[in-house]
Amino acid sequence: MTIADKIISVQKWTYLPLALLLIALSTIFLFGGERHHFYRTGSNALTANHITVAMNLSHKHNFVGYYYRSLNDDGDVVYFPYNRLPQGGYALIKLATMPFGDNLSASLYVGRLLMLSLFAAAALFAYLALCRIVSNRWVALTATLLAFASYYGLFYNDTVTTDGMPDLFGVMLTFHGIVIFAQEGRLRQLLLKACFALLLGWHVYALLLTFIVLGLGSELIRLFSLPRASVSSYLLLLRSRYVILGVVSLIVGVTVLAFNFTNEYLALNGETPLSELRSVQSALRRTGIGLSHTYDRSILEWQSFLKEQIYRVGVVSAPYALAEYGKALGKFERTLYVLLGAFMAVGALGALLIDPRRIQHKMLLATLALFNFCYALLVRQHVAFHNFEGVYHIGIPLVLFALVLLFVHKRFGKRFIVEIAVAALAIFGISAHQMSLVGNSVEAAEFQDAISSDFQAIRDKIPQDKIVYIPIRPSWKADTAFAGTPRASIYYLSGRVIAHSNNPDLCRLADFIITAQREEGAALLTPNNRLRFLYERSPDLTHISHIPDVCQWKGG
Repeated sequence: MTIADKIISVQKWTYLPLALLLIALSTIFLFGGERHHFYRTGSNALTANHITVAMNLSHKHNFVGYYYRSLNDDGDVVYFPYNRLPQGGYALIKLATMPFGDNLSASLYVGRLLMLSLFAAAALFAYLALCRIVSNRWVALTATLLAFASYYGLFYNDTVTTDGMPDLFGVMLTFHGIVIFAQEGRLRQLLLKACFALLLGWHVYALLLTFIVLGLGSELIRLFSLPRASVSSYLLLLRSRYVILGVVSLIVGVTVLAFNFTNEYLALNGETPLSELRSVQSALRRTGIGLSHTYDRSILEWQSFLKEQIYRVGVVSAPYALAEYGKALGKFERTLYVLLGAFMAVGALGALLIDPRRIQHKMLLATLALFNFCYALLVRQHVAFHNFEGVYHIGIPLVLFALVLLFVHKRFGKRFIVEIAVAALAIFGISAHQMSLVGNSVEAAEFQDAISSDFQAIRDKIPQDKIVYIPIRPSWKADTAFAGTPRASIYYLSGRVIAHSNNPDLCRLADFIITAQREEGAALLTPNNRLRFLYERSPDLTHISHIPDVCQWKGG
């Protein structure tokens, strides 16, 4: 008797697929032991941005989500807000890291564990939603494991960012609410889930918009099919629960943005016009109203943009354990992903069209498959330049895998589906292990440990609200092993005023200076550091050779 036969023979194990899903998801916590520092190039900048904003979140600054404070050319302290996203994700990070105080490594590690927990919760709600739609737990389990085992999911699942795992969790939580609403008519639970999700991120808006449009469209088609539909029947659509859902979610989103913009305005003493707030300007750029980033604008051309989205669909559709073999194709690897993405997108829509089940099921799956294309079109200038946005195309593989597996179940029976589920379990575990090796070389780990311990010592020596000067040198810019510099250093120095500059006037205003070079005999405050060195502004610094050359440092 095979393993599949033994599993099938125990009919009372109704929750076995759920147990297997939880076992598979536990592997993401087992791997990646270097999560106490910035260990993975590509996600470090995101982590540094968002965890720093969370650590700076305080009533002292009107709860403004600011990245750091610096000095302008006149020597005035200015804020660099990162305040365009809902504060819910930052609040979760803040609450998780607060018990660890100024222990930087512990806070970073706990922040990553929080993101992994949200990733696992997103997979759980995706599984529960699919169980309701396809009425087959083994199909739901297999589709979930294969979809969540992609490069995008496993690479970014411990990146401490609010428009990452918190937003993905909010999307899957809301989709689960949408499924219950469609099947049981429970609007209140959907409203609660959607409102909570809107405190975590904006992607849920695209999910709701897609569902509302499809829902109202189906209502209109039903009215058109009636022989004597009156004008009042069409007007009743304005009182539809789809409209109620849209209005409530819009009010919540506007309230969240108003909270952010108002706090930022007050933190700047009301001296900056609302239209000139950094967060407002950022929101305008994202929606294409304001000027775009200074990146290559050819990326925004429709042909390039859509091709990139199809490429991302291909990447998110391939479990990482299998995607590793694609590297052998070299320059053809990207073409392979584009072809895979096109196949998955067309296949998902085609499978929905030929699916013989009720229109309600088709509408739910179409919502899951299409919502991120809706989001990408609405905020093209943001999505085009951020690779991690590919994770939100996860709806397409979820839909196609589920529909194909339903066909397989009907054609080959339950035993074959159970065998595929066991294989998917192994694929997910192998993928998680392979991803844990990315960016975790011994040399990188030793370097990061030294950086982490050095900055912990530096932070302990600098009181809050002191001015720290960090000269910009080629050695800092080229310090690729310390990915995210100077962003990561801003995390380590959160709460301090930081001047990354070569401006000698700003240097003379600083209380402390951090350099990458050690001068023997100077008033070094961190004698045990190996890579970064802290000096206090004092007459002892006047004889240090490299400091006067850069910023004309003068003590006293």
